[in-house]
Amino acid sequence: MLRAPVPEALVWASVTRPPVPLVYLDLNHYIEMAKASRAADGHVMDSGRPIRVLPGYTDLLAAARRAKTERRAVFPLSAVHFQEVAHSVPSPRQRGHVADVMEELSDFTYLPGRPSIVEMEIAAGLDKVYGAPPSYASMPLLGDSALWAFGRSGGFRFFNEITGEDTEAQLREELGDEAFENQLVEMRYFMERKLLEGPQDSEIADLRARGYAPETFQVGTESRLAFELETSATLKKYPSWRRGRLRDLIFAREVTHEGMTAFVHHLQQREEKGLPHELPEAAEMVTLWAAMPQIQVAATMKTRYHRNPGHRWKTNHIADIDALAVAYAYCDALLTDAEARTALSSAPELRSFGAYLPLNAAEMAGWIDSFPEVASPDDHVPHPLRAQPDTKPPAPL
Repeated sequence: MLRAPVPEALVWASVTRPPVPLVYLDLNHYIEMAKASRAADGHVMDSGRPIRVLPGYTDLLAAARRAKTERRAVFPLSAVHFQEVAHSVPSPRQRGHVADVMEELSDFTYLPGRPSIVEMEIAAGLDKVYGAPPSYASMPLLGDSALWAFGRSGGFRFFNEITGEDTEAQLREELGDEAFENQLVEMRYFMERKLLEGPQDSEIADLRARGYAPETFQVGTESRLAFELETSATLKKYPSWRRGRLRDLIFAREVTHEGMTAFVHHLQQREEKGLPHELPEAAEMVTLWAAMPQIQVAATMKTRYHRNPGHRWKTNHIADIDALAVAYAYCDALLTDAEARTALSSAPELRSFGAYLPLNAAEMAGWIDSFPEVASPDDHVPHPLRAQPDTKPPAPL
């Protein structure tokens, strides 16, 4: 088995992003900030008791609001946020409170999902292997719709249900340009808000009749959980692997399970477009995959978890790794749970990534407040931002 090297240089997806820090917060931190917001507005629990706000979250919410208002930071959401809100916050009313804070800080700005990042990193990696010019133009890292997190662009199409004819021009003429555009804005807001907060209990029966099936996400996650449980069973049978080349094993399984289908598809696309598409040699293939940032993050986290024979894999681990494989590689700071933070911060192979990992909400609040304003926050610059000197403040000691 070939070794999975730590690359001398990472090969990033060819993406552009704002010149201000991107700050990723796990769902549990949005939940705590929602409590802080409700408490500050004078709300109480259903029992009449005060809402309990954990230390640091009032300050974190205030710092995030200031940074967002002053355009000193962007707080993107992810596909995992979108999926976890429905599963981790069972009450529609509570989902609404959490969605209030998510909407306020993010403006429905989303990171791409891990499958999209895999495809872009494969393209960039193969371009480097072949010594070829970039095979696609740089794309924005962030999108303004939950659909972006699933590899799709948001928007609306208007057509006649019977004939299939496009009716947008007709509707625009009937309403007038301004009224039509205002209608689009209202429709987009309604769609994004409902996608984020999920349905009310009274709406579910009708939605299911129309094909609503949120458990589909859980089925896919359970299948991927089974893959990690299979790995755990193998390691239990051969425990010496935990003390030896475990990362090489996890790396190989990660590439095979999470990336090889996309890799083959991309080679086929290159062939169709007349681009170089020869299969790299084995050593080149390992180097190619090892240079992909999201693969490095996922392999590192899974290796740490599998190293511990007492680790109990849950679907939450699968979702967290998906989210953090993108967020740790493509954001500038992230606040996650203690287990995930330890997996990331203790890995020497990830130190070149440079993302800030605060211990708690108070540390994140202080770091956010250290962001300077930038002259042109609407600009787009290549990722990683740290390649642009003097645009990212140093993390506090």
